Amino acid sequence: MRKLSFLIFIVLLMSGCKPDVENSLIPDYRVYLKVKYSDYVQLLNVGTFKTYTEHSDVYPINTFLGYGGLIVFRDFDGKLGCCDLACPYCYDLERTQHLLTVNTSLLATCHHCNTVYDLQWGLCVPIEGPSKVKLKIYPHCKDTGSSIIVSY
Repeated sequence: MRKLSFLIFIVLLMSGCKPDVENSLIPDYRVYLKVKYSDYVQLLNVGTFKTYTEHSDVYPINTFLGYGGLIVFRDFDGKLGCCDLACPYCYDLERTQHLLTVNTSLLATCHHCNTVYDLQWGLCVPIEGPSKVKLKIYPHCKDTGSSIIVSY
């Protein structure tokens, strides 16, 4: 009986916990990107990233870049990641699209609300600024051996 009471207490304790960071409010948009070989070679290295927006390159007709564009990166664990380039805090507040800039430390900054998001370990969470919402992550990011394909 004592073990059962302890188990119930743990379950109640865990169900009452609310995470500090919420999921992104960026709406669902189609995503399909096949990274060209030169970008693939760059993204083989740990701590690298590449941003893709409508105006940054010419893409095949079946390319879809999410809501604000994409950030494809290889985090410090060597894992591939991809998230939307739009700031979810600004979207939630104003329903406007403010794009992030990423630096070589894998920190993405919104210069409109001054929120800094950490991409270093693939979590895409805010570490500075007013936002408590993480970036929209696109989990289907696959290394094919000669390219990276992102889809959602």
